[in-house]
Amino acid sequence: MCRTRLFVWWMLGVHLFALTVSASDFPMRSGAERASRELPEMIQAAIDRGAQGIRIPPGRYYVRPEKGTHIHLEGLNDFTIDATDVELICSETTLAVLIENCEKVTIRGLTIDYDPLPFTQGEIVEIARDRKSHTIRIQEGFPPAESAIVFKHLIFTPEGELRFGHYYRMELEALPDNHLRISGLHPRKDGGEQVGDIVAISSRFLLGSYKPHAVQIYESEDVLLEDMTLYASPCFGFFDQHSSGTVFRNCVIDRREGRLQSLNADGFHSKFARVGPRIENCRAMWMADDGVNICGAYHLIVGSEGSTMRVLAKRNLDIEVGDPVQLLAADGSRLPPARVVSIQRDGRRTEDDSEKIEGLNLLPKVVDLLQRAYAIELDRPVDLGAGSVIGSLNRMGNGFSITDSEFGNIRSRGILVKAGEGVISGNTVVNCQSQGIKISPEYIWLESGTSHDLLVEGNEIINSKAESILVDNIGSAVMHENIDIVNNLIRSDSYPLIRIRGLDGGRVEDNELRDSDGRRARKSAVSIEYSENIER
Repeated sequence: MCRTRLFVWWMLGVHLFALTVSASDFPMRSGAERASRELPEMIQAAIDRGAQGIRIPPGRYYVRPEKGTHIHLEGLNDFTIDATDVELICSETTLAVLIENCEKVTIRGLTIDYDPLPFTQGEIVEIARDRKSHTIRIQEGFPPAESAIVFKHLIFTPEGELRFGHYYRMELEALPDNHLRISGLHPRKDGGEQVGDIVAISSRFLLGSYKPHAVQIYESEDVLLEDMTLYASPCFGFFDQHSSGTVFRNCVIDRREGRLQSLNADGFHSKFARVGPRIENCRAMWMADDGVNICGAYHLIVGSEGSTMRVLAKRNLDIEVGDPVQLLAADGSRLPPARVVSIQRDGRRTEDDSEKIEGLNLLPKVVDLLQRAYAIELDRPVDLGAGSVIGSLNRMGNGFSITDSEFGNIRSRGILVKAGEGVISGNTVVNCQSQGIKISPEYIWLESGTSHDLLVEGNEIINSKAESILVDNIGSAVMHENIDIVNNLIRSDSYPLIRIRGLDGGRVEDNELRDSDGRRARKSAVSIEYSENIER
C-alpha cells in the first residue's frame, strides 16, 4: 500500500465515511432536547438477560448522560456490542463511553459525535496592534461565544490548513453579536495568525457532572475496539488507563465536513498499561494534541536514606509492593532497576519538600499534583536527592505496537512513546507541528519512561516541523537501550531529520532521507549525541 498516495487522496477532499453531516446540522441545544436513555437501556437489557452481546439497530441515537457518562459498561466478561451503522450523539460535552473493570469486551462499528460540539470556531475579524488579543466572529451552527473555555486554541488558514499550534495562556470575553475576544496572548515572532484566519477553541455544555474524553477504558483487559469512528471529544479520543492488552483496529478519528478539528486533545492516549495497546490500521487526523501517547508516571523523590525514599506522588501512586521500578537521578542518569519492598503513607507535602523541589523543570500544574507523600523501601540502598524520580516498570505500556496507521495535521507530535519492547512500523505521519515520532520520557509532565528493545521500521514521515524521528534524553544521560531505526522514508526541511540522544545500542540504517522537495538530504540529516554502540 502506498500510504503517501492514500494521504494525498484524502487531502484532496475524498471523504468516504458514512453519516457525514455538516456543523450546521447541529443547532446548539438540539442534542440535549432530543436526548434519551434509549441506547444505554437497550444495552443494559441485553446484559440483564445474560446475553453475550447485542446487535444494535442502525440509526442515530441522541443520548443523555448519567453521572457524566453517556454509556457505562462495568464488570462485563466476553461481551460484544455490534454497533455497525450506529451513531451515538452525546448531548453534553462529557464522557461518551466508559468501559470499566471489564474483560474481553468488544465494541464494533460505533460512530461517536457531540451535539453541542466540545469546541466552537470562528473567523478572526480583528487583531490588536500588539497582537496580544484577537476578536473572533463565531460561525453559524457552532456553539456560542459564551460557551468557549480556556483549554485548546488552534489557528487555521481560511482554506482550513493548520497554521500553527495553540496558545496556552489566554483570557476570554464574550462580546455582543456572538463575538469572542481572546486576550492575554503571547504572539509568535513571525506574526502567525492573520485577519481572516479561522480559530477553533474548546467549549463546554453541561447539565450535570463532567468527565473528560470520548472513550475511556479503565482497569480492563483484552478490550477490542474495531471499526469505530470519532468526530469529536472534550479531551482525548481513546483513553486506555490502568488496563492491559487493549486493541484498536480500523478506528478513525477525523474532522467532519465544515469543521476545522476533530478532538480537543490526543487521539490515542494510553497510561499505566501493564501490556501496552495495539493500534492497527487506524487513522487519526486534525487532533489538537498528539496522535498517540503511550506512557506511565514518574513520582518525585525528595530525599533518600539507606533503602528508603520519601516520594511525592503525581496525583495517585501507581506503584505496588513487589513492582520493579525505574530510578532516574536528578541529572537524568538511570540507576539499575530495583524492587519495592514496602510502601507507607508519609503525610502530605511539607514546606521543606516544597523548598527542595522549587526550581525544578516541572510544569506548575504538575507541581500542584504533588501533594501525597509516601515512604517507599527498596530491596537495596540508593542515594537519590530531590528532583530524582521513580516509576513502575509494570505500568509504562511496554509491549505496545503501532502498525499500518496514519496520523496527520496535528498541532503536536504524531507518535509519542515512553515505553519499550514495542514496534512502530508501516505508519504514515504527515504535517505534525512538532516531531513525527518522539521516543522519550518527559520530565516536565513526570511521564515515564525510558525505552528499550524498540523497532521503528518502514514508516513514512512527511513535513514534520521539528525532528522527524527524535530519541531524546534528560540532560546528557544515556537512558535508552537497543532501538533500531531502519528503512524509514523521511521528507522534511526541519534538520536534523533523525536525532538521537542518550541511546546505548541499536541501528540507524537504510533510511531514505530527503528534503521536502525530494532532494537527497544533507549530511547533517542524522545527529547522534551522548550515545554509544550504534550501527550506521
